[in-house]
Amino acid sequence: MKKMKLIISTILMVSIMGLFFGCASGSKEKQVNTETTSKPKKGGTIVVADKMTPPHLDSDKSTDWAISAIMNHVYEGLFEFDENYKVQPHLAESYTLSKDGKVYDVKLRKGVLFQNNKEMTTEDVKASFERWLKNNDIGINVKPYFDKVNVKGKYEIEFKFKEVYAPFINIIASPVSNQKLVIRPKEEIDKYGDNIMKEFIGTGPYKLVKYVPDKEVELKRFEKYVPDSKKASGLSGKRVAYADNLVFKFVSEQETRISGVKTGEFLFAEEAPQDRYSVLKDSPDVEPIIVKPDGMEMLMMNCGSAPFNNKKARQALAYGIDLKELASSMVGDEKFWSLEGCLANPGSTWYDKTAGKGIYGQYNIKKAKQLLKESGYDGTPIVILNGQDDKVEKQGAVALKSQLEKIGFKVKLALYDRPTVVEKRSKVKGWNLHLSYFCKVSPDPQIQSAWTGTNAWISNWNDEDSKHMDDIFKSMMRETNLEKRKTIVKDFYKEMWKSVPHMNLVDYSRMHVINNKLKGYKNGVQPFFWNTWIEE
Repeated sequence: MKKMKLIISTILMVSIMGLFFGCASGSKEKQVNTETTSKPKKGGTIVVADKMTPPHLDSDKSTDWAISAIMNHVYEGLFEFDENYKVQPHLAESYTLSKDGKVYDVKLRKGVLFQNNKEMTTEDVKASFERWLKNNDIGINVKPYFDKVNVKGKYEIEFKFKEVYAPFINIIASPVSNQKLVIRPKEEIDKYGDNIMKEFIGTGPYKLVKYVPDKEVELKRFEKYVPDSKKASGLSGKRVAYADNLVFKFVSEQETRISGVKTGEFLFAEEAPQDRYSVLKDSPDVEPIIVKPDGMEMLMMNCGSAPFNNKKARQALAYGIDLKELASSMVGDEKFWSLEGCLANPGSTWYDKTAGKGIYGQYNIKKAKQLLKESGYDGTPIVILNGQDDKVEKQGAVALKSQLEKIGFKVKLALYDRPTVVEKRSKVKGWNLHLSYFCKVSPDPQIQSAWTGTNAWISNWNDEDSKHMDDIFKSMMRETNLEKRKTIVKDFYKEMWKSVPHMNLVDYSRMHVINNKLKGYKNGVQPFFWNTWIEE
């Protein structure tokens, strides 16, 4: 299941490994800092304080959140997601799908320039795709189903599959960190091959001019940028580079980031403590931004060993958790959390308001105790395995222990540093439960097969129910009709809450801070700074 582990590692988010997302936020994006009489104008430098430094800048070779947060400004995809989580052509002009569902014929926009002033053509797309297929975690997952690329001309290319693969366009447009197929010049791919790139040339509104590891990245406006003509929406549509430069500084200390925004040293700071909201809200110079939708805390269950190899024990756990109490212990202020039984966010194509009905959030100690008794649980202590360096997850593990003991589980906490947790959870024995922060916004529900099917990721789930779930995902992969596919996705949610191989506990949000001089910023799961400008 190596491929499954690879793809799920891409989906894990910020606090786990710095993942996730360059995606738009909310079914209707909220524009902040727009109370101004000035019109957009060019000039100046937007300095951003990021909390993590990227290991490098090659988006095919890492799942690190910090890479895509920067390189989204340099690289672009054939397709991008709009504010309603629908795929739109971007570097592509259009596409068609063959009647047998196996061939995607994509036509490119003409006249798009790379930052070396060379026109983008299908040869660049072919080279970029083939490298993505071999090196990108999600590309590796797609590869077994793929057949070949056919270049039909300078601006037309075919992607042919061995069998129907319905999620293809969604996946290559994925806003999840470093899943997206981005287009690079063929010459650069020929030069670096499968090695980590040292030069970075894209088609985006900004080009890389300086990278100082562990310190900063500087981008400069690409004056010959050729934007999409469609209205800006999420990551899709027209991108305008108003600022002359974007500078991303790596600042690990939260207080340094916050104070820098207050003084104007930074115009944007990533991730401030949620308990500072009321103070920052009343500050005349800055504005706190609550990211919604953002992520969800998942409770992963080891279904390969007792007691959670028994479905009734897993159901007992679901009924025995008081989610409101747990969320308050984990996150605190209710402005930063909500309860939602669906893995997709409201507004998404894949949202189902009935997901989890009858079990999610139905706190019932009596029923939980009865199910636990029926499961044959013998009183052996269960182990909650988690990191001790993430405040939310550590508090969640402590609160979860207390709640599960009330319904009859004996519980042992095992809190370690991140590398030790990763090593221990890879084994079938030695742990039972694990809290993980996942991206709430997913490009396609097919991605969820990476942690929900037989032996997927760390679940060790392998029984008749898991095989039934595999069949659901096979159907989902092969169904190209959207409405029929939505029905299959609903079947997935039903089976997930019937079998409970894992469960989403609570959705919660990070908070960024923005200086009031920065205008036009649109709230997103991962920040982007085209279409924003500076007002002095």
